[in-house]
Amino acid sequence: MMSQAQQQQPYTLSSEKPLAVVASNTNADGYKLAKQFAENGYDLIVAAGNPSIVEEAFDFKEYGVDAVSFQLDLSTTEGVEQLYRRIIATGRPVEAMVINTGISKDLTNETELAKKVLKDMADRGRGRILFAGSHKDEDARPACEALQEEAQGTGVTVTALRSGNSEIYFLKKGYEEPNLLH
Repeated sequence: MMSQAQQQQPYTLSSEKPLAVVASNTNADGYKLAKQFAENGYDLIVAAGNPSIVEEAFDFKEYGVDAVSFQLDLSTTEGVEQLYRRIIATGRPVEAMVINTGISKDLTNETELAKKVLKDMADRGRGRILFAGSHKDEDARPACEALQEEAQGTGVTVTALRSGNSEIYFLKKGYEEPNLLH
């Protein structure tokens, strides 16, 4: 259910800057990731389950970017569908997408969202998708490897990032740089 603030917030993004989507189960993770994109000149679509995400999108405007946010339950198929419809409604191509892997227990919803955006990116011949999670989240490597196979030869990179207590694991299988920002 959309809040009154969401119903009033337009989600058209008018600039010509690259567009990044951050889908997270928590505002803290989503906010940190979105801030990195904003600092690097990306317009933003941010989705999380917490209602404060709607207000937090305004913080990113100080970096000179357009930003919209949606409170959505991305652990449900309907939440994923709503986010994808809103991405399409902007009329803008997604250059980079970060999906937090703690959204669903078995990565079903994360993978479904990635497949939808991957298809659009592949049609354009470019884009970057990152599955980001902590050591407590489901391991995204199998899902990432399957999506990498789909992305092979399309110009789209798919990367899994899994942080632990002292290490970060990158899965990078025959692709160029995993950096989403450059």
